[in-house]
Amino acid sequence: MGGIILRAEPESTFADVPTPAAVSSAWKAALTPSDTTPGFIDLHLHVLPGLDDGARDLDASVAMLRGLEALGYRRLVSTPHADDRKHTFGRDRIETVATELRDAARAAGVGLEIDFGAEYAYGPRFHADLEARCLITLARSRYVLLELPEAFMPATMPSVLFEVGTSGYYPILAHPERCTPFHDDLQKLETLAAGRALIQVSMRSLAGTFGRTIKRTAWALVEGGLADLVATDCHHPNELKKIVGPVLDELKERLPRRRLDQLMSTTPADLLASG
Repeated sequence: MGGIILRAEPESTFADVPTPAAVSSAWKAALTPSDTTPGFIDLHLHVLPGLDDGARDLDASVAMLRGLEALGYRRLVSTPHADDRKHTFGRDRIETVATELRDAARAAGVGLEIDFGAEYAYGPRFHADLEARCLITLARSRYVLLELPEAFMPATMPSVLFEVGTSGYYPILAHPERCTPFHDDLQKLETLAAGRALIQVSMRSLAGTFGRTIKRTAWALVEGGLADLVATDCHHPNELKKIVGPVLDELKERLPRRRLDQLMSTTPADLLASG
């Protein structure tokens, strides 16, 4: 896979590719929602200081943690960008910074459970780590966060997701509502993800940060039942009041409580618990 030239790939037609038993859609039947909501769990945000375009320093990170805890979050998995251009740091560096943040949070009296993963860009770094079986997964589970190309969808994508599954991982698609091919045809996304990946919608999209089309697509995924997860994708403390808080309020108004819990509490908890 490492030899793929991404821009040379034709756009995907989303042709059927067999889905391996290890990553079949039977995972949903195996996940039994907990009777007691464990508090919100965020599986995508950029709170580790100084690693990417998220929190600049520990003060900003701790401010984000305080705000998230006040909004009802109890656990988070920070996901700094991982690519082959600017964000080339590895697991050891991420873990070191995560440990520093845990210590700072504890000293500040913040009770959030903090872990780490990475948000992979689809590209050479992702393919290399996949081939080497060293993908940085969410909280050491088998789930890996993958950001798809936004302008087009490579024809190899179904096969790539298939390979991720046969390699022992399970991909979570980060904010696919931002991908142009899906804006007018959510069936394409449903077909691509079915049995191969989970769909995670971003609060930044739900807030309209990237425009009306992406906002409309994000809400359609959440309200239409295609989304498996909602994450903050929070980058800065000021987004708590501008984005996370207002979107959380709107989600509570527009969704049944059980659906909200599935997206932000029970499904994330069950994924991390299932390994």
